[in-house]
Parts: sequence; C-alpha cells; structure tokens
Amino acid sequence: MSIEQLAADAGLSAPRRYLVDWDRAETAIGTRLPADYKEYVYWFGPGCFEYYLYICVPGVENSVQELAARLAGEHEAARRRAQQFKRSPRVPLFPESGGWLPWAYTTGGDALYWVTSSDDPDRWTIAGRPSRSTDFAYFDGGFAAFLHTYVWDTVEMHFLSEAEEDVPIAFQPGTGEWRPGGAAERLEAYGYFETP
Repeated sequence: MSIEQLAADAGLSAPRRYLVDWDRAETAIGTRLPADYKEYVYWFGPGCFEYYLYICVPGVENSVQELAARLAGEHEAARRRAQQFKRSPRVPLFPESGGWLPWAYTTGGDALYWVTSSDDPDRWTIAGRPSRSTDFAYFDGGFAAFLHTYVWDTVEMHFLSEAEEDVPIAFQPGTGEWRPGGAAERLEAYGYFETP
C-alpha cells in the first residue's frame, strides 16, 4: 500500500507538502521513524480522519498533536498514575526495549502506537490501547497498511468506531495550530507547508 494511493483513497489529489526537519524530529524522539510515516507527513501533514482519528506529526504548535510532545505526555501520565495508584505503567513506553511509541489518538481517548521491537523502524508493528480497558489490540503490519485498513473501515481493533459515513473515510486537513484555552501547550513550530 503506497501513501500516494492512501491519499487518493482519503480524498487528497496532491500532496499537501508538509515539510519537517527530520533530524530534529528524530533526535527529539530518540529514534529513526518509519519511511512510510515520513512520506505520510509530507502528503497529509496535520489533520485527522472523520474528525475522530488524529495522526501526530512533528513540528506543529499543538502539543497534543505533536509527535515528540505526545510521547512526553504519555510518560508524564504514566508517572502520575504510578504515583497515584502505586502501579507500573500498563504498557512499556519507548525508549524501553520494545516500548510503545504513540503516533495517533482518537477523540474517545484511545491511542495507537508503534511497537518498537526491531532496530528497523520499517518493521515496527502497530498496537492499540482503548481508553477504558486493558484489552489491547494488535495489527501485524506497518503504518501505511494500518491506515489503509482504517480508511476502508476494515481494521480489526474492537475499540475503534466504525465509519459513520461512506467509505473510504476522508481525511480532514488541519494546521496543527495551538488554540488558546485548550488543554494543549503551545510549542515552537518547526514544520511548515511548502509553497508551490
């Protein structure tokens, strides 16, 4: 499954041309990222599917949608839960060996992760964590393959909502801007849309 085909299926006729300093992004996260994800970021940029599934991208102002900030937020939430409930995190988080690296979330609080069990990020698989359960779900494939099944509403993760509209599920472009009054922190943006 190519990102170009995924984009066409999701309603994009051309790349949005979102550019990121990948050295900076990967240094902030602490690892290389999958090639199909990098291509996705160029084609799609910030945004979501059906105003439900939000894909985190590097370099945006909104800390909820920024990839490295999302990972930091997961670590902070795990630390708070450990202090409050005196228990270890539900899942190992990156950079632990085989740790989960968050890359998407739903409006219902569910999260999607790369399972970093290989030194080659192009071989990482996908895991999902529902917000109200410890019944994790797994997808034995990579980023683009997962999104392809999501866009065509064939993904088999019980906690992800079925499409409310016709398939394929359309992509809703966003900017990744910080909006005052929300729960997000405002970050220094370093990603940008290339002008044609």
